[in-house]
Amino acid sequence: MIQTSKLISKYLLQFCLTIFGIALITATSFTLFLPKGERLTEFWNQLQIFFWSFFYFDHLEVYLKEVQYVPFSSVFLEPYIYSFTILFSAFLLSIIVALFISYIVNIGPKSFRKIMNSLLFFLQSIPDVVMICGLQIFFLWIFNKTGVKIVDPVNGLESKAYALPIILVSIIPTVQLFQMLFLAIQEEKIKDYVEYAKAKGLSNSWIIIRHILRNVTITLLSNSKLIFWMMISNLLIVEKFFNMKGYFSFLFNNTSSPEIFFMALVLLFIPFFLLDIIFKQIVNKMKGELVV
Repeated sequence: MIQTSKLISKYLLQFCLTIFGIALITATSFTLFLPKGERLTEFWNQLQIFFWSFFYFDHLEVYLKEVQYVPFSSVFLEPYIYSFTILFSAFLLSIIVALFISYIVNIGPKSFRKIMNSLLFFLQSIPDVVMICGLQIFFLWIFNKTGVKIVDPVNGLESKAYALPIILVSIIPTVQLFQMLFLAIQEEKIKDYVEYAKAKGLSNSWIIIRHILRNVTITLLSNSKLIFWMMISNLLIVEKFFNMKGYFSFLFNNTSSPEIFFMALVLLFIPFFLLDIIFKQIVNKMKGELVV
């Protein structure tokens, strides 16, 4: 019970300090170019507004040219859910594809392994913007030549693009995850329990699926924070190129409203903070149950 209380206190402190850090950065960015005599006063006023915005969340309003002021929750929820649907779908796709490629590469011949490593290295070396533009042009070219629309290359007025944004957001993280998993599997292969399993006559495929992949899941979960932040930067680019009315579109349309900008950043942080806690607890539990 005492250990649980300490853990909760630790995470609450981390949460509060991070929110305070977001508030400081946001307040600084909105007061930096004010006259020197007004900066400190306005900075303090902004911090107070940010603090009270948590207690008066329902009263936050967003200015829209067409209809003046509307409640924050009524216009934020749809782009927020849209972007996070793409983000988490891309994360799941990256995990599935990276695990599958890692498995295939490790049971395949060395020549195949070299080809896959070279291909993935090439994909990783392509700038995100170039890859996004190239795939957009490629799918538009296929549509013009064949009339077959494989995926929606841009966002429409009535429809939302999902398939291509998810694929694009997941490509680089998939490559990163594969490299992490591949190295982790190679490290696991030289351990005693693998040699013992081979001596018992177990196949390479069975050893990887039943034992090694279970252990390298720790590597996957431990690096999830890095993968998520990488995906966020990719999502920012994808939303711009696809003209998506998502989270970042909302954020940049409200750069003149400090409290709305601050609250949007906080709501971006919270899901990742909670996932980080969950993954850490899973990793801690798995470390006590490793296959040896």
